[in-house]
Amino acid sequence: MTRSSSTLYFLIPLAVLIRTYPTRAQYCYNTTGNFTSSSPYAKNREAVLNSLPPNVAAHEGFYFTSTGESPNMVYAITFCRGDTSADICGSCVGSAVQDLVVKCPNQKAAYSWGTGDPPCFIRYSDTPIYGILQTHPTLRLYNVGNITMDQYLFAYIWRNLTQRLVGEAANGSSKLKFAMGQTKLPDNKTFYSLTQCSPDLSSNDCGSCLTQAIDDYDKCCRGKQGGVVYRPSCIFRWDLYPFLESNPSPPPSSLPPPVAPLAPGKNIGKGTLR
Repeated sequence: MTRSSSTLYFLIPLAVLIRTYPTRAQYCYNTTGNFTSSSPYAKNREAVLNSLPPNVAAHEGFYFTSTGESPNMVYAITFCRGDTSADICGSCVGSAVQDLVVKCPNQKAAYSWGTGDPPCFIRYSDTPIYGILQTHPTLRLYNVGNITMDQYLFAYIWRNLTQRLVGEAANGSSKLKFAMGQTKLPDNKTFYSLTQCSPDLSSNDCGSCLTQAIDDYDKCCRGKQGGVVYRPSCIFRWDLYPFLESNPSPPPSSLPPPVAPLAPGKNIGKGTLR
């Protein structure tokens, strides 16, 4: 796909922002060509997209398919965040499909990260996409609250956990490349994180996608109190409150419990889409 660029800025609570994607939950690739509503491509796209919600729920949160014949063949991939139940996954993909059809009515290629939290991800195209690394567009959101502990010590702990999770996700299976973890910080707060790739990626491509996403976040947002980076082929998130549907093993019981989420209005987020 030929790259095009756009930038979107936010200044609203991160927790709220992640739950209000409908205003900007998709990216239409306007440089790959369009189709008419009565064309064979339109019918094939409808068939492919309608097949995604029931099949992703029935295939453990990851599904790929294609239909039609060249030049009207449509390819699609969808996956849900690895801690999402089958019911929530299917519902998320169903809502994302409806949103995608409205927001990208005649584009031959598009990408969606769903309309809520936890997110789900859909790509369709008129060219093969299975096993192909796709890093554009990149959505970045971050909490504008600042880390208050020693920055160098925090960066060391942050890197240790995120790099470990990159390796765990990259070494996942052809059905799930997902890792989540948490670690206690010296100020008694708990740092939660997840990494995930589209399972069709190779281990090397998964590791590369996640490493770039983490580096991208670090360059733009170092010192902030949490954030996300979403790309078509991989996702990264971290925060100082529990956000996972199923949490990883807790820290040793001798340490204080994880801190509660910040109250709405105090967890301010900002982000870009490029």
